[in-house]
Amino acid sequence: MKTIYLVALITCFLTSIGCGQGVKPKPDSPMSSVSDSLREAMILQKKQLADQMAKAQIEYFIINVPENQFGYYIMIDGKMYIEQKSIPAVQGNNGFATKEDAEKIAKLAIEKIKQGEMPPTISVEELKEQGVINN
Repeated sequence: MKTIYLVALITCFLTSIGCGQGVKPKPDSPMSSVSDSLREAMILQKKQLADQMAKAQIEYFIINVPENQFGYYIMIDGKMYIEQKSIPAVQGNNGFATKEDAEKIAKLAIEKIKQGEMPPTISVEELKEQGVINN
């Protein structure tokens, strides 16, 4: 009897979890307005951050890392914000092969910061577009 009750309880639980997946609120539902409100708040916050970063002093420094590779620091108003000793978005701990590659990605990260993207994320596609990685 306990086993049947337990199986029934688990089945009900799993069914209730599965029913909510992939369901989007209707445009006129209260959940839609919450979703829209959150989206608007996020857009506003990103704009405010972009306005703040436009006034900040943002600079980068190329650094040497082990095995004759390179990384970078990003400073905002004299305080270290990013210490990037390896190529972002790729597996492993390898630094950039050249100072120029590190500089390209540091500048891209700064551009994203100025647009209000905090923390700035660098994708594999962007690394390919910049010629930092080939595959």
